[in-house]
Formats: sequence, C-alpha cells, structure tokens
Amino acid sequence: MSTKFALSALGLAMLIATPAFAQKPAHRAAPAPYASVAAPVIADGQYVGADPDPSIRFELQRDSATYTTSN
Repeated sequence: MSTKFALSALGLAMLIATPAFAQKPAHRAAPAPYASVAAPVIADGQYVGADPDPSIRFELQRDSATYTTSN
C-alpha cells in the first residue's frame, strides 16, 4: 500500500510541477520589409532581370547560366 501511495504522490507532484518548467513563448520581431525597388540583376555583363524580392534576385543570379544562349 505504501508503494501505491508513493507512486501516486510522485505522479501528483509531477503534474503540479510541470507548468513550472514550461517556457513562455518567445516573441520575435517581424522581419524588416525589403525595399520595393526592383534592383537589376547583371551576370557576366548581361542583364538577367529585376525583382524587388532579394530571394528572387538571388535565384536570377544563381540560374543566370540557364538564361544565356552562348553555348
């Protein structure tokens, strides 16, 4: 009977202590908006395109070999 009581007490103590160990959600600042200016992308002296989104400009720069016709 003391084993059941000890396990019950341990379980109850764990249920009570669990919220104490919980972390509050971290509030992150929203990322700054990128400039809405369509910056040109030039690769190997050739105009590839322009886009205001930095990730799209990176893709244009990265894939510039696909857009050229000099094989």
